[in-house]
Amino acid sequence: MSKKTMKYYEVPDNCWQRIHFVRPRFKSNIENVLLYMANECCRIPKSSCEEYNKRYFNAIKMFPGNIDMADKTLHNWRTEIPALFSFYTEDKNLNITETSNMAKFLHENQDLTQFLKLFLFSFQFPGGHLKPQDLKDIIYNNIRFKPAKSIIQVLMAGNKILSAQESLKEMSISAEEATFCIFNDIRFTSGKFTPDEVAATILKNRKEGIKYYNPKDSKSLSLTGKARSKGDMTRYAGDILDYMELANLLESHNGYFTLKGNELASIKLFAEDKTFFTGYEKFYKKRTLDTSELSKVEPLWFDYVNRSMRPDLFKTDIRSLLAPNEDIDVIFNDTLTPSDSAEIEEAFETRIQHVVTSSDKTTKDIGNLGEALICGHEKMRLKLHGYEEFVRLVQIVDSPSYHPGFDIDSYEADGTEDHRYIEVKTTISKQKIQMYGFHMSPNEWRVAGTIKEHYCVYRLMLSEKEKILFILRDPVRLYKTDQIEAEPRDGMEISFTTDSFEPTTLLSWKR
Repeated sequence: MSKKTMKYYEVPDNCWQRIHFVRPRFKSNIENVLLYMANECCRIPKSSCEEYNKRYFNAIKMFPGNIDMADKTLHNWRTEIPALFSFYTEDKNLNITETSNMAKFLHENQDLTQFLKLFLFSFQFPGGHLKPQDLKDIIYNNIRFKPAKSIIQVLMAGNKILSAQESLKEMSISAEEATFCIFNDIRFTSGKFTPDEVAATILKNRKEGIKYYNPKDSKSLSLTGKARSKGDMTRYAGDILDYMELANLLESHNGYFTLKGNELASIKLFAEDKTFFTGYEKFYKKRTLDTSELSKVEPLWFDYVNRSMRPDLFKTDIRSLLAPNEDIDVIFNDTLTPSDSAEIEEAFETRIQHVVTSSDKTTKDIGNLGEALICGHEKMRLKLHGYEEFVRLVQIVDSPSYHPGFDIDSYEADGTEDHRYIEVKTTISKQKIQMYGFHMSPNEWRVAGTIKEHYCVYRLMLSEKEKILFILRDPVRLYKTDQIEAEPRDGMEISFTTDSFEPTTLLSWKR
């Protein structure tokens, strides 16, 4: 019986250009690292390059698990984070380094999902994240390529093809297909092939059983002449697909990625995006390129990326992080009676809809969502402790015109009529995070010191998998007794560990 011949997808040698970029060694823990480093960078004032670098390196070393790590690995972190995510800007001529808008944006907004969307929205080839020699290859091959946009366009094109065939299947893509049909094929990255053509090719290859990775192909060989593994060949496309999943743009099933069903607005923004950094355009018609001239564009690139941190784009809809049929059950209108249940539900829906979909949302939206959840938690806590008469008195008090230094006025439920004043600190991420720090304004810290044991910070972390709540009572006392760390920076930067605090079950209000 003759052995079946394996068929492989062929990209002509003159159309092959391996797309690559900085690949963080902390990728498997990227959400925790990014949030931690953004917070740490915001603690470092503008300073000389040497002083900033010293404090920045020390922050990397203090990340959980890094204390015994080799200096070489730590230095790799030091170069990878600014190269890919631009957490600081450095002016070597003036000998000044300062924390960038990207780091400040993540620190202030605490929305990792939105941050990664914005990162992917501006990430392109050519870009200042590449070394000048690699930029030369991109420019010589006439490549202008935005990976996330391209992947979304191919998936949308595939869905149209499948729909026309009256197929019930949804278009998907693997890292291997993305590598060979999108990332490393100059015909696509230079704009000669369209997303429709690529989607048709992928579907045709599947139907015909055509494979991609061939260790015997010369394009699979490394610089040493040895065959790269399949994982090595597909890692860069795989990284972008993973980032897109963390950004809630895609979801994965057994190694294949599809468009996230409840992110239509964001997906449409990517698909129709016309923005592109044009700082390298002047080099495309030149026959010879000077790497020193390419290097001069790098500051312009990072300025462009930092200006792309727009808080009005890609606000995270908390419903997209919740499981299907899960609800945020909290009453916002306590003037209604239990018999007005339909009216109560309508009030609830109206408030949630405003928080998650309003076109004029502010940067406090994440806080508002957290306040809604904690308001429901407090009502249920009082009810379970037998203080139903206090339930209707729990209220969200912070507003644009009134800042008392806390968000929610509740009650202790300890046999007294003492109030519990609650400041809510919320972070949203795709995956569970383990960075528990937060910022308290000067007013919040002052009020906490005045109210003492009746002032509580509710540290709430929302992810697709779970909602985690920590309660820190009397933060000023906790700081004075060395149970938490606090560093002055326009208020106080607070950090704590799970060695001293246990999570509290987040309750949902049920009438």
